[in-house]
Amino acid sequence: MTEDEIRDIARTAAREAVHELMISLGADVSNPAAKIEMQKDFQSLREWRQSMQAVRRHRLLTAVGIIVVGVFGLIYMKFGPRP
Repeated sequence: MTEDEIRDIARTAAREAVHELMISLGADVSNPAAKIEMQKDFQSLREWRQSMQAVRRHRLLTAVGIIVVGVFGLIYMKFGPRP
């Protein structure tokens, strides 16, 4: 068996395995429009994940900012000018 024949067998096996996997996940890989829709779904999921990560970052920065302002407020109340 030549190296090219081995590669062809491996490619065929990989294609069949991926095809079966996609079918088991409910994706119609025989329809090009369905493939594009699946890609759009993955894109949407990626955008959702990235926006959630941004919200977490902003939430953390906001919490740290509130704590810092509160600490400075307490320091000012303790050591600030008295009326």
